[in-house]
Amino acid sequence: MTIPQLMGERRLVVDEERAVECVDFRRVYSESWPDVFRYAWVLVRHRQDAEDVASEAFRRAFESWSSGHGPHGDVRPWLFLITRRVAIDRLRRRRLISWVPLERAPEPEAAADEAAFRRSEVWIWFDQLSRVIPAEQREALLLRFQFDLSDADAAKVIGTSAANVRTRVSRGLATLRVRAGGMER
Repeated sequence: MTIPQLMGERRLVVDEERAVECVDFRRVYSESWPDVFRYAWVLVRHRQDAEDVASEAFRRAFESWSSGHGPHGDVRPWLFLITRRVAIDRLRRRRLISWVPLERAPEPEAAADEAAFRRSEVWIWFDQLSRVIPAEQREALLLRFQFDLSDADAAKVIGTSAANVRTRVSRGLATLRVRAGGMER
């Protein structure tokens, strides 16, 4: 066998490995899209922006995945971390160009979808939470109870310690207990 033939076989193996990685990522994408999208929606609070954030998060995740820098263990906390970073980047960019007087008119279908989601029980709950507790406590509660992440995984997403996540959750729940009368049903 010649060296070019050996190199060709090696390329084939690499391409097959990438094909397997691509198939694995498609499975991750299809299973994780709804949760990543909901998390993005809670962070940016607008449907089209949430779709953009989730799409960008999956694009970045795929680049990382295909270069061999994917997660070690559970994929969801890793995806949530990427989503959070994309949302923060987007909010920072928005602040930088906030002086540009642009208004986005919602599309009729998107407005109907957003109105339906806003009427949903989950959105009402998060909307109520946003009025009662600080954003950092709301995010900790969301990651712990909506997405069932452990304290350690939620800490990785938020960028703090597991003890701090427990503190945020505890304080958020205490605030909700005290202010439960202020929350409408």
